[in-house]
Amino acid sequence: MAGVYASKSPLGRLLITVLLTCVAFSALADEPLQGEDRAAVRDVIDGQIQAFRVDDHQSAYSFAAPSVREAFPTEEMFITMVRNQYQPLYRPVSYTFGRSSLDDDEVLQELLVTDANRQLWQVVYTLVRQQDKSWKITNVMMLPYKGISA
Repeated sequence: MAGVYASKSPLGRLLITVLLTCVAFSALADEPLQGEDRAAVRDVIDGQIQAFRVDDHQSAYSFAAPSVREAFPTEEMFITMVRNQYQPLYRPVSYTFGRSSLDDDEVLQELLVTDANRQLWQVVYTLVRQQDKSWKITNVMMLPYKGISA
């Protein structure tokens, strides 16, 4: 584990982020996000999903944090990854914002997503406040729910 943690590769850092998100997921309800930050975080997530829906790859990519852009240095690489690994977010039928948690300049935001097959997904976004005070998406973890939506 120490070798992966010390990894300077973008993929190694993303794997660590996924593991840390899993650990942090249990703390989602600790300190809810409120006010302007809550609206801004939701706008970022909603903006990216809306951009996916209309194939506006440039806009969708603009919501990704620098670390994600380093791992996927072109819009095409990024969109290919999203299509292959996060299809329910690329073409959701519906989604609802759930719980959120704020820790310093990092947010965990839950989303409940229904895909084209009516499969339910629990999605946790990690966003980090940038130097310009904007929020950027650093990671997404997606877990299927049992059953289907009505």
